[in-house]
Amino acid sequence: MAKSKVWTLWIIWLVTFPALMAYLFLEFSPDFSDYWFDLLAFAIVISAIAIFPIKIGNITVFFVNGVSLAAFLYFGLLAEVLLTQIALVALLVKDKLKKDQSYRIASNSTMLLLTSIAAAGVYYALGGEHGELAFNSFEETVPLIGYILSYILVNQIFIAILSAYLNGENLFKLPRTLFIDSGITLLGFPLGLVLYLMYLQIESIAVFIVGIPFVLLSTVFSYYHSSQRVNRYLHVTSEIGHELSKSLNVKSVLDTFLKEVKQLIPASHIYVFDIIRDSHTMSLIRYLDDQGLNLNKDSQLRRGQGFAGKVYEEQKSIMITRKKDLEELNHELPANAKSALGVPILRNNKTVGVLSVASREFNAFEKYHLMLLEILANFLSVAVENARHYETAKNRSQKDQLTGLYNYRYFIEHIHEYASDLEAKGIEENLSVIILDLDSFKAINDQYGHESGNEVLAELAKRLKNLIGERGTIARYGGEEFTILVKGMTHEKVIDMAEEVRDEIANEPFVLYKTINGNVEVKEINVTASIGVATYPDQCETPQELIRNADRSMYIGAKRNGKNKVASLTV
Repeated sequence: MAKSKVWTLWIIWLVTFPALMAYLFLEFSPDFSDYWFDLLAFAIVISAIAIFPIKIGNITVFFVNGVSLAAFLYFGLLAEVLLTQIALVALLVKDKLKKDQSYRIASNSTMLLLTSIAAAGVYYALGGEHGELAFNSFEETVPLIGYILSYILVNQIFIAILSAYLNGENLFKLPRTLFIDSGITLLGFPLGLVLYLMYLQIESIAVFIVGIPFVLLSTVFSYYHSSQRVNRYLHVTSEIGHELSKSLNVKSVLDTFLKEVKQLIPASHIYVFDIIRDSHTMSLIRYLDDQGLNLNKDSQLRRGQGFAGKVYEEQKSIMITRKKDLEELNHELPANAKSALGVPILRNNKTVGVLSVASREFNAFEKYHLMLLEILANFLSVAVENARHYETAKNRSQKDQLTGLYNYRYFIEHIHEYASDLEAKGIEENLSVIILDLDSFKAINDQYGHESGNEVLAELAKRLKNLIGERGTIARYGGEEFTILVKGMTHEKVIDMAEEVRDEIANEPFVLYKTINGNVEVKEINVTASIGVATYPDQCETPQELIRNADRSMYIGAKRNGKNKVASLTV
């Protein structure tokens, strides 16, 4: 939240709260000297109720209004205000208020105070009084109804204004949470009236007798809502699992995973470590900070080193909510980390990685966060394993085993798919194919053996990858033939690229290694290549003719004219 908004809330509180409290004390001049024990009983009960709140969206609801109503009817406005402020303190202490949420002290305190004063104003305007009331007459009942209705209305108005100011929500939009809040608030008033009537009969004992149902009701609603919230998180977690299963490569799985975890867990830093097999060390393969930076930080941890290393060593989930417990374990965590969660990533009951998150806030995590992280770690393990299997299968179907280059099948399909895509989009773009065939390669196999021939092919593949880089797509077309697809380049520049390839092959000898009786024999041989080039639409009428025309260029223009040449033909 912007600091200007926080300062505005605190300034409003400093201006209104002390002044209004002083006014209430001077205006009503209450004498509580004979009721300290009774008021203490009210304070105990209202605090007990406050520590079991219900969180609905950004709204926190608790049943203190019933107790405050009983106190208001008998003791007056000042007692009611003091009790609601005490309840607020109990709530904030129980919530372990974080630094970036300190504005809630000012906003909630001001809202409760103004709501109490507004409702009391309506009560007094309708002729309401304090003390022993029977509510068996029109004159006593109408002010009570006015108080209850105005309390609910004013409370909702302040909540709407505060939500609009803090979260930018539409001031006039009535979210479902406001109606739920109103219903729960209305539910507390009948119990408050019962408490008041019993207090008239048995005094402070009534506070505890009726207060117990208040506390139980708050507890039941609080735990029920918490379970519903966890169920919603579990549903979201399940959806994340389905989303991960759609990703068919490891990078996509990890990127999707970090994005989803960031939205589900209140973490400022997220780490994914991969355990290096049989080395007792871990390598950081993904990292995401609270600014959304997805970085592959260069970091390795030994087993037992740092927080993630501790998770690896103990082979179990760990939750730390206090900074001092992290001081000896924050090797990889930021210096300002105050809370952390870590879970092992399991595959076949074996730890293969560690997922850890950290926060700059104290007590940032709850037990259900740890449960969610464990489920997510299992989803990640399965998704990564599936993606790796898919990538392996894909590489086997698309890559040449000897050279690691794309194979003939992939190259042909890629040209057809790319050309069809250009045609469908109405885009005109030059496409070129360079095809090369090693000269007299059969003689190399005959003289040095097929194993040495394979060494030449593998070395040529490395040279082509280093030379071409991102400028083209390289494939082993078959045997000693290689092809390169070049996109968006003029025919003349493709000819220059083909000359680079020819020079790279002809001007640098290929080194062969042969082991004879335990001795390694090193042999350098010179190799040349004949190269053909075709460009669409310069040398062919359709992209599908590129390979055929490039092949014709190679044989007619290069092979038949002395080899070790680059050639292209016109249509």
